Amino acid sequence: MADVDRELSDRFGEFVAVSASLTGFSVAELEAVGLAEDYAAVVAGRTEAGSLALLAGALEQVGGLRGVRDEGLLETARAVTHLWYTGCWPGIRGESPFVVSPRAYAGGLVWRTFGGSAPGTAQPGFGSWAEPPAAPTRKAETGR
Repeated sequence: MADVDRELSDRFGEFVAVSASLTGFSVAELEAVGLAEDYAAVVAGRTEAGSLALLAGALEQVGGLRGVRDEGLLETARAVTHLWYTGCWPGIRGESPFVVSPRAYAGGLVWRTFGGSAPGTAQPGFGSWAEPPAAPTRKAETGR
């Protein structure tokens, strides 16, 4: 049983590391979203066994996504990136897309990229619409 737990833990770590490479967010930032386990379960259930390990190896070998030529790996990479940014699994190989959960929609990285929140998920306060949103500080801190 301990071997199974360790294997799942290793795959989870690999998933978050691959996700960090694909999204541009750090492992710590992705874990802070609080959806990494949910997303890892979706990816594990919707992709072929071993595809995440192959993607991790390809990303490491060629130094990023630009050098990956395998269309199946690229499809997986696009799906994982889409999942993190929107909270929606885009559907691959003909399956239907779906929103993972309301929390996943609200936690999508797309909202963090411009310092906002998902519509209908947070009270911005009376009159907050009168001023443009504050510039995200993440850009200045990390150079992204």
